[in-house]
Amino acid sequence: MEKYDLVVCGGGVIGLSIAFEAAVRGWKVAILDAKEFGKESSWAGAGILPAGASIPAHDPMEQLRSLAHRLHPLWSEKLREISGIDNEFRVCGGLYVAPTPAERATLLANRMWWEEHGIDVEHWPQTQVLKDLPGFQELIAKSPKCDFWFVKGDCRLRNPRHLQALILGCASLGVNMRSHCYVKGWTTINNRITAAKYRVGEGSSSTAFDEFTSNDNHEIHGDRFCVAAGAWTASLLESLQIPTGVLPVRGQMVLYRCEQPPFPMVIHEGNRYLVPRDDGLVLAGSCEEEVGFDATTTPEMIHQLRTWAEGIWPKLAQTPVERTWAGLRPGSFDSFPYMGTLHPFENAYIASGHFRHGLHWSTATATLMIQWMKGETTSIDISPFCVQRGQSQGRSHWMTTSGNNK
Repeated sequence: MEKYDLVVCGGGVIGLSIAFEAAVRGWKVAILDAKEFGKESSWAGAGILPAGASIPAHDPMEQLRSLAHRLHPLWSEKLREISGIDNEFRVCGGLYVAPTPAERATLLANRMWWEEHGIDVEHWPQTQVLKDLPGFQELIAKSPKCDFWFVKGDCRLRNPRHLQALILGCASLGVNMRSHCYVKGWTTINNRITAAKYRVGEGSSSTAFDEFTSNDNHEIHGDRFCVAAGAWTASLLESLQIPTGVLPVRGQMVLYRCEQPPFPMVIHEGNRYLVPRDDGLVLAGSCEEEVGFDATTTPEMIHQLRTWAEGIWPKLAQTPVERTWAGLRPGSFDSFPYMGTLHPFENAYIASGHFRHGLHWSTATATLMIQWMKGETTSIDISPFCVQRGQSQGRSHWMTTSGNNK
């Protein structure tokens, strides 16, 4: 019977990063995913890495963000050495645009937050914006008081390439990678898990994985098990009777094909953004929709996203749309991710519920989870992210009340 030091259930950016970090440390690792590795929320996102605090932070989320931000350039370089893939990690900066009075007030509050956390931010006068980014001329003409703030430390990476680098990195380090394997239960003895039970087949991301063609049950044995199944985490934990507040939240995206990058930085307005790629592609997103496991696009939301994007940068209206898609983010009731031990099982762990931040926080999450599983002192305190926190609270707190939630 083959046995692993760690079995990871879920092959998105969180699961792959944990498997990679464990393999780097010399562990014997297996990772299972119900579909193809890295093809769900991790692939569907935009790859925005907002700047983290440069001074000690007290808030657990800011500690996590800061640690992740420091680790990303190191991981990008390490993955490039191992896989040969440039994940397009770029320190590009982020330009925050505020055409309306409410958005201008929000950015003034953001400025205070940025400065309190040691994040370099500059106010850009309209003259500078028009000089460097003449594409904003029409927006400024329509909104003469439009305000602009620039955060130098914001970064971006190309998530499909980052995921491919992680997949190749894991494979090169000997990780046993099993796709199309749906974990449906567990074998337990007292307070330990001894094996994950799974079926092999072709699952659908929009169902409860009832399309798996094989009725054969397989088992994979390990010393430790980590559930990192994103929006599907709750279903994997049902048989263990461990509740979480993880649920799917749909986001939709539009991809434009420009001849060259129309601007170098990420552009933000509220919760929406434009993200350039080195080859001229521009992503426009996104929205937050609680629609269950429906990962399809809708004409209404795609129209909203295009109207917004082409209002911010009018030249996109003459630019071909290459494709549109949707993904299911793993939300949580209080916006905190879940990390730590799945009590009462002493060798079971969770890393999920990262919502819009999975790609960004993946480096820190992997580092912290391996430290935790090894019994080491973690780089930051992860107790605020435990499963048992505030389970009596409602799940609606984490959802915003903006017009994007339709």
